[in-house]
Formats: sequence, structure tokens, C-alpha cells
Amino acid sequence: MRTPRSSTLARALLLLAGALLLLTPPAGAAPPDRADGLDIYERDVFEIVGSTLRNPTEATDAVAGLYNVAGVRLEAPDGTPVTWGSWSAASAESTARTVGGATEARIQLTGLVPGGLYSIFWGTLQPDSEQPLCPGVERTLPLDAFPRARAGAPAPNAFVAGANGTASYTGRADARLLDAGQVFVSVVFHAAGRTAYPFPNLGELLTHEGAECRSSFGEDTMRQLLILQKW
Repeated sequence: MRTPRSSTLARALLLLAGALLLLTPPAGAAPPDRADGLDIYERDVFEIVGSTLRNPTEATDAVAGLYNVAGVRLEAPDGTPVTWGSWSAASAESTARTVGGATEARIQLTGLVPGGLYSIFWGTLQPDSEQPLCPGVERTLPLDAFPRARAGAPAPNAFVAGANGTASYTGRADARLLDAGQVFVSVVFHAAGRTAYPFPNLGELLTHEGAECRSSFGEDTMRQLLILQKW
């Protein structure tokens, strides 16, 4: 039996209305906040100029190899040297939104060290965030995966970049980050192949219970990207 055209049109309109309802945010809900900027972080990596270790600059050759502060060459897990060109090619797109008393962030990453171990941290200014286990030294806090990281993950806020250097990450912080004056996200590369949760580097993990917490950025851990979520 042929369905009347009026009935077919009514069904189509109902389906369209349902789809629009799913796409429409709840009344009063703000749209996701898009990141305001992105910085390649060069102060945790070094090139060798003559016999001196120096942070890369705009004048650094793209094929120049990168090293840690002790002069140890940075490599991908397969042994491929990390160059300034590959390091500075990293990029990200990020959105964040407030959900009740929390903040959810979605981050698309490209140009990471292939197969590299990474973790994600957040920080705020006005008011200034601070890691209470390492006060006065570390201001960032882990942006844990949401939903919760799968069993066996290297850390609640960690992931391994794909063989093509890409990654998709969704994280959640139990704070209304967008209420702060400024919000940034650090994308941290673990050159030593070990995470340091809830800290970004092994120095803070090993010293936070002592009299003085010490950072080891540039030794075992390098910040590669700073996502300026609200700047």
C-alpha cells in the first residue's frame, strides 16, 4: 500500500525536529569555549650550538636534533631522533565547557612524537592554581581522562600518541576553570617513558614529601604545547 504524501512529510518533519532537539543545547547553556591561542614550548628542550646547550629559537634549523638538559638526545620510542622541526610542528585544537561544578575539555592533537608518552595538565591565573603537594613550584593539576581512563592506562591523565603523531583526548576537571581570568593546558612529553602522576615530572614526584619540592622539567619531562584556552 502506498503511504500518503502527507503522512510521509509528517514523519520527515518529526525526524527533523528530533534531530534539532538533540543538537540544541539546554536553555541557558553556553556554547563550548574555543582555545584563544597555542604556543610551542621551547624552554624544556635544547639544541647543541658549538659545545653549548641552548633553547631553540626561530633561527634554529628544522633538522637540528633536540636534547635534554644533560645533553641526552631525545628520541621517539622507535629510536628516531626528535628534531626541532618535528617538535615545533605540533598543533592542537581545543574546546572547553562548564558542566555544573566541573569543566570538560576536548583536545585534538597533531605533530606529537610518534608513539610518545604524554599527559595533560591544567592551570589557571586569577586566581592562580597550585599543586598543593608541591606548593610554590608546580601550579598545574592533572586533567584526568573522561570517561575514566581504561584499566592499564599509564596514568589517569596520560595517553600514547599514535604512530602518526596524533591523539584525541577528552578530560574533566572538578572545577569551573572558565570562571578564572586565564586558563591554560600543558601537553607534556615524558622523554623518560614514565609518568609522574599527579605531577608532570619525576623530580616533583620524588621530592614532594621532602623539605623542598624540585621540578625536573628539561631532564625527564618536556612541555611541548601550551594551549591558551582562555587568554
